[in-house]
Amino acid sequence: MNILTSTFFRRMVLLLLPFTALVIYGYSELIAFSMRAAENRTVQEYLRAEYALFERRFAETPTMTLPSSDNLTAWWEDDADLPEQIAGLEPGVHALSHSRHLLVGEPGGAGRRTYFVLSEPALGSGQMIRSEMESTLYLAAIIVFLSGALLAVILARLLSRPVRALAEYIESPGQADTLPPGYDRNDEIGVLGRALGDLIDRMEAALGREKAVTRYASHDLRTPVSVIRIALSVLKLPDCDAETRQRNLQRIDAACAEIEERIEVHLCLAREGVELPEEKCNLRTMVADELAKHSHTITARQIDVTIDGESPGIQTTRSMLRLVLGNLVQNAVNHAEQTIQVVVGSNEIVLRNPIPSEGSEPPGDGLGLEIVQRVCDRMAWILDARSESGEFVARVQFDS
Repeated sequence: MNILTSTFFRRMVLLLLPFTALVIYGYSELIAFSMRAAENRTVQEYLRAEYALFERRFAETPTMTLPSSDNLTAWWEDDADLPEQIAGLEPGVHALSHSRHLLVGEPGGAGRRTYFVLSEPALGSGQMIRSEMESTLYLAAIIVFLSGALLAVILARLLSRPVRALAEYIESPGQADTLPPGYDRNDEIGVLGRALGDLIDRMEAALGREKAVTRYASHDLRTPVSVIRIALSVLKLPDCDAETRQRNLQRIDAACAEIEERIEVHLCLAREGVELPEEKCNLRTMVADELAKHSHTITARQIDVTIDGESPGIQTTRSMLRLVLGNLVQNAVNHAEQTIQVVVGSNEIVLRNPIPSEGSEPPGDGLGLEIVQRVCDRMAWILDARSESGEFVARVQFDS
């Protein structure tokens, strides 16, 4: 049974063939019923005509005998050989068994009933050609069924062709940049094609996000991992006192918390429909905290850092905001020349830093800004990062 229903084409054929047979059977029964109804009507009209003729003749000659022939038999109600099964029937036309019809009437002036029985098998051309008509009907039914079967196969192939095309599209590699077959159709195939296209796009996007997790995590976790490694090295020193030990343990704890937070953010970016809780965040305080993480580098390179403006606080996801600010500050510290200027607004933050002349310093890998752009897209923030007049300007607008 599985072989018969293993493909859409076979399922369509199995559905259409019984439907064709059912239609042919119903049509044949309708024709046969029409033939029987026509025959019955003809016989009854003939029977009425015979009775009407007898009634007229009886009115002229009351002593005339009842008509009798090979297919017509008549009795008076007081005849001794009147069959008992018809003796008690009311006046009118009745259908009897064995293709016989009965007309019960009472001629005027007779004072008694007559019974006319007409047998169909020996009557007229309709009965004589019944076998030929039935043979013709059966032959026509076979021809129609074969034609319907051929039409069912053709129709099933036409219906299954778009489905096979969609299956080949899905199974073929390198189809991500092409539209599925039937994408522009307005019927169910078009709906299916567009749904498959959207599904493939979502799967490609999800796969891209999953791949990006490794790249982004390796970039964002380097700093806290380095902090943990340095703190462990200090703790291993033989002359490490209690105060130094406590300070480095706090650094390890803070770095672990930062790792957990950044893993949570990257997993959120990699998954569709996952949201993190929001809270009120102060931009100035958070950017100052990020700059403090690079205090040793800022001091060693003698970078002048200024923070202007105040922030009343914005309602957003703290971990997402911290990731954006951390990458922007890290980029500014790594590539700045002498100064870093931070301007905090009510719903935006701007970082400016002079950049070295082209070729004097190898460019970075660009992952920091890529991560920032990814977060901004997710949070519906607007990022504008560009180089102008010898300095790099990064502006993030949080409320568009």
